[in-house]
Amino acid sequence: MNDFSITHDSFTIERLYPNCPEHVWSAWSSPEKKAAWFGSTGHRMDFRVGGSERASHRDAMGEHVNETRYFEIVESERIVMAYSMAVNGRVHTVSLATVVFADHGGGTRLTYTEQMCVIPPSDGLDGRRHGWTALLDAVGRLLAAETAASG
Repeated sequence: MNDFSITHDSFTIERLYPNCPEHVWSAWSSPEKKAAWFGSTGHRMDFRVGGSERASHRDAMGEHVNETRYFEIVESERIVMAYSMAVNGRVHTVSLATVVFADHGGGTRLTYTEQMCVIPPSDGLDGRRHGWTALLDAVGRLLAAETAASG
């Protein structure tokens, strides 16, 4: 018999963006901007306390679906959300995530912290950390493009 015990893990990623906290916040709070950096083909977002978000994309493994619920939103300061990740309809991680936006000399220090429950089989911690590293890099590219377009 296979051991399919759940595990729990956590990680934190920090990013320094040269943009002010309000500009970085807009990348998270605007449905159009979030869909752009999230890279989702199917994206719905109701950004408010109690609101939800659903994003999906397809790759060689099949359909990946992220379903999120927002629990706390403090404008330009903090987002607390819970989300699940599923592949082909099977949930394999459920997470509580906190995103903190802090002024850093006119720019923004963003701190993303995630606590997760991993339901095997799953890519678990490595998959979530890899995914969020790529997504936070995409936020930086979006902000840089917006800055270049307005300059």
